[in-house]
Amino acid sequence: MKIERLSFLVFPEEKVEDFLKADSEIWNSWLRMRPGFIQKQRTHHPGGRVEIMIFWKSKEDQQNATVHRELPIIDATFRNSMGNSFRLLHSD
Repeated sequence: MKIERLSFLVFPEEKVEDFLKADSEIWNSWLRMRPGFIQKQRTHHPGGRVEIMIFWKSKEDQQNATVHRELPIIDATFRNSMGNSFRLLHSD
């Protein structure tokens, strides 16, 4: 199993609910179609920090998703919906 960890800062903090909604609507539907995707967990912390853990069956499944031809389109769709109200702090 491979766990992908992402940490975001959403600002202002009042935008966290918008971030989580857009994440569910845009990213979750795409992830569910990827081979090897198991589940995703999200945690919201005070100050606008959002932690996301994506569980994959294998590192290969996770890597295949990161090079999928649709990924830039999904990412751009999410960024367009949120504007400049978030920043990626960490990913691994």
